[in-house]
Amino acid sequence: MSLAQVHKALISGRFTVISSILIAILMRLLSGQAWDDHVLWIVLGIQIGIALILLQVNHSFTIIRTKTMLPAVLYLLFTTTCPSFYADYNGSIVAFCILLCLLFLMDSYQNPDSQKNALNISLILTITSLLWVPLLFFFPLIWYGFYRFRCLNFKTFFSSLIGILIVYFFIFSWSIYKNEWSIFFEHLPHKEDFLVIQPLAINIQDISVFAVLFILFIFSGYRIYGSGFSEKIRTSTFLHYLYLISICIFILLLLQSEWKFTWALILYIPLSFVLSHYFTLSTKKITSWLLLFTFAFFLGMYVWQLNS
Repeated sequence: MSLAQVHKALISGRFTVISSILIAILMRLLSGQAWDDHVLWIVLGIQIGIALILLQVNHSFTIIRTKTMLPAVLYLLFTTTCPSFYADYNGSIVAFCILLCLLFLMDSYQNPDSQKNALNISLILTITSLLWVPLLFFFPLIWYGFYRFRCLNFKTFFSSLIGILIVYFFIFSWSIYKNEWSIFFEHLPHKEDFLVIQPLAINIQDISVFAVLFILFIFSGYRIYGSGFSEKIRTSTFLHYLYLISICIFILLLLQSEWKFTWALILYIPLSFVLSHYFTLSTKKITSWLLLFTFAFFLGMYVWQLNS
């Protein structure tokens, strides 16, 4: 089989996603963790669900104009080859909620009457922020997304604010019902929960992963911004936005490296689209070799982490 055929099989092969799911299950069994741990399989189910939704998002909004399975395959590759993700229940839920927000946001493209989507996003972010407060950082990114997709107006912005107020009004009402004001104040965001910059806490394995992803990210950026005129306006807008929020999430990951695994699970969502666009549409041999190197590198990282 030639290099081009291997490349095509990895991108659009019929059984690529199924094989990735089976490999994800096998690698969890080989990780040495208790196979009867329900958290292990719940987290795997959430991550597989994210991967499959990525395919649906790509199909619905044509983020990559050529048929490809890579968004799902890459997300499963990134999350499966790092055993630290296997029991990250909160991080997986947060990542799933971010994907739902992106789904509603893209559905609002050039639709000035997107109040319902804005409300849904606001409710999802606010409720999930009760689980993980730094998620509130996404409100500016979402509002910028509404602006970039030409659907930001008074109605959508007001709906977004209403979503925040609904959640906290419910908590406020519950605290009155229970006659315990501490309930309300405990659920209010505190600055130490998300505004404190934490010391950089990454090891040699993290540095290796970030270095490889950064190189691939640069190549992908060149493809996205260099081929903008060959893409439809909507596709180009989506890709530019996904590229931007990938940069923002990576910065937050470095600033709050104590929560690096949660930020990484979120980062891999837009990054899977960005890298898939590059690997799918480029026909150069260097792209095929880079794709094979990416798979080999992350599988090698899995073996390294198991033996470390």
